[in-house]
Amino acid sequence: MEFCKGCEIIERLILEEYEAREAEQRPAADGIGQDARKKTVLAIDDNPEVIELIKKYIGGDYNVIGLLSGEGAVEKARIIKPVAITLDIMMPKKNGWNVLLDLKRTPATQDIPVIILSIVDEKKLGFSLGAAEYLVKPIDKVELLRKLRYLEKTARIRKVLIVDNDQRTLKMIRQVLVEAAYTVTTAANNREAINAIATERPDLIVLNLIMPDQNGFDVIEYIRTEESIKNIPLIVLTSKNLDDQEIEKLDGRIQAILNKGLLTDEAMLAELKETIRRCDVG
Repeated sequence: MEFCKGCEIIERLILEEYEAREAEQRPAADGIGQDARKKTVLAIDDNPEVIELIKKYIGGDYNVIGLLSGEGAVEKARIIKPVAITLDIMMPKKNGWNVLLDLKRTPATQDIPVIILSIVDEKKLGFSLGAAEYLVKPIDKVELLRKLRYLEKTARIRKVLIVDNDQRTLKMIRQVLVEAAYTVTTAANNREAINAIATERPDLIVLNLIMPDQNGFDVIEYIRTEESIKNIPLIVLTSKNLDDQEIEKLDGRIQAILNKGLLTDEAMLAELKETIRRCDVG
């Protein structure tokens, strides 16, 4: 009977994997068996009973998608954009250490927090490779939920507004942030920016300070005078060095000033992502 039970679990997971692949070809609202109000956790473990246990423990709070192998983990995470990943270490073919390395080396997945769930107690190695949390099996339901909720609480930035009249810069930054699982809105001028701030209420704004026929100081002044949005963090882009008067206008509220004229595209994007990460963890 235990053998048959195992077969049923594997069959159900295979069916869910097939349905998930089908759902990838349709709008997110058509996902089968997924609650759109819940965030998704990707559970990677070669033991189907462990995945079933994770679903039992956290399924009331999260949609759990299981993956029975480390192979294909990066692509799956890139597609479903989970709020977190649980990862076993001792798996055949591709172990959890290699999966963790691949996740952290891939721009689209490197910012997704990974919780290692393993019988191997190698916390120091796990944290050095980029794991956000490390739990030794057997899995404790209360502790797993507590870790997931803590990670959600510390990840505060979800929606980013980019303001720049340069379409090339807009497209480049948008692509990088979308791949990192942020929801991105763009604006090409101050009017569009103010409308987007009022309607979208972004968690962070990337603002080109010096644009033809206008400047970003008008946007900063609007934010400063509105009580409900005055604490939104800003990252300023500029193509020139700012003088003392311009820096004073920023009122010390800017998280970073990135000079597009001095930085390569790669350096600017890397610095931008690192600044957002620092804002994200408070």
